[in-house]
Amino acid sequence: MRKTHAMREPVAVAEITMDYPQERERVTSPDYTFRIEAKGASRVEISIDQNEWQPCRQAEGYWWYDWSGYMSGKHQAISRIQPQNDGQKATSRTIRFQVELP
Repeated sequence: MRKTHAMREPVAVAEITMDYPQERERVTSPDYTFRIEAKGASRVEISIDQNEWQPCRQAEGYWWYDWSGYMSGKHQAISRIQPQNDGQKATSRTIRFQVELP
């Protein structure tokens, strides 16, 4: 007797890229908006300076996070995706950037 295996649907691979800020970018404004491209995402979060994950908002085909109240100095950010349809979770590469406020 032959065993039959249930056919599984292929799992969608999530892709996530932090577009802004770019690596080594200089931020000179007291308010900044991160832009993240995340194909197939149902939820995107961001962590700045290894702090708690914060939810991003979706608009215009991208995910956004409005940041304010920060200090001058070196910072880093990473984003992560919760894909639709139980696909694979993914994180962006860590972006390092500099804030230079007047």
